[in-house]
Amino acid sequence: METRKLQEVGGGTFTVSIPKGWATSHGFEVGMELRLYTHRDGSILVRSSDADVDRLDDATIDIDTDGPEAVERAVRTAHAVGFETIRLRRSVAFSDAEREAVRSAVRGLVGTSVLSESGGEITVRHLLDPSSASVRQSVAQLQYVVVSLLRDATEAFVDAADTHARIRDRADEARRSAGMVTRHFSRSLVSHAELDALDVSRPELFAYHAIARRLQTAADQAVRIADIGEKLSEPLAEDAAADVRAAADGVACAVDDAATAVVDGDVTMARRARVRCDDALESIEAIERRLYDGSVSESVPTAVALSTALAHLQRSADCGRSMADTAATTAIRAQCLDI
Repeated sequence: METRKLQEVGGGTFTVSIPKGWATSHGFEVGMELRLYTHRDGSILVRSSDADVDRLDDATIDIDTDGPEAVERAVRTAHAVGFETIRLRRSVAFSDAEREAVRSAVRGLVGTSVLSESGGEITVRHLLDPSSASVRQSVAQLQYVVVSLLRDATEAFVDAADTHARIRDRADEARRSAGMVTRHFSRSLVSHAELDALDVSRPELFAYHAIARRLQTAADQAVRIADIGEKLSEPLAEDAAADVRAAADGVACAVDDAATAVVDGDVTMARRARVRCDDALESIEAIERRLYDGSVSESVPTAVALSTALAHLQRSADCGRSMADTAATTAIRAQCLDI
């Protein structure tokens, strides 16, 4: 690291010199117009006037694989990276199924629409301004949906109820919120302006992204639990159902506390979430022991389904424990670094 003194020249203008070797290696010349970008963290970014500062404006993707899955994956991936306009191109016309796959992908992305379609080109555009978005709000919405999903999916499982459509709809809502957080995080890796528009620091955004991924995983586990219940021929026995409900409620509370601890930077809440995760895991293990020693009177297919559902609850509890660790790290960093 080199240091330079800030100097004042005529007219009250402040200047600082740039190391000649660095300026030469980056193509800076005397008289060149430079762009200065100031950021909320106090840093200043210097770019030459011909530098590519809008790298996330457009992405053109040549589709060389046939099938709806390929085009849908291309849209979702480019959107997650953070591109504003996505052009899909192919030397031959897109099929009707591929066009519908693009529309389906767009429906699952917040603030995105199909701008135009022609034979071999489809253009998709993200329309939301980052300054109007709130990562914290997206995480809070995701948190609420996932906690509800864990409880609803467990209720559907123990009752052997067909709530597939409702659970799937809520899971899609969770996926959209998680996708927004991922998009903003990816853009921030390239654009300092993204952080300024969102009004968050890099550590905060990293923590939000980390828990959004864990919450998305928990949502996926909830869907799997509901799927298992849909295939059961009869509800669980009353005692087993009560135990599973209690364990699932413990997992949901732990996930809820852990997410809140990250958003609020609360170490005390993080510790409570960790304890709740451990308690929930103990409850799940207790049900498994009774299941394997024959204390739970269920048919073999129902016992297998119960064991699988408990495994998904365990993974959700692990997500809560990971989020609690993230919360503790975030809080300690903030306290020690005063950020």
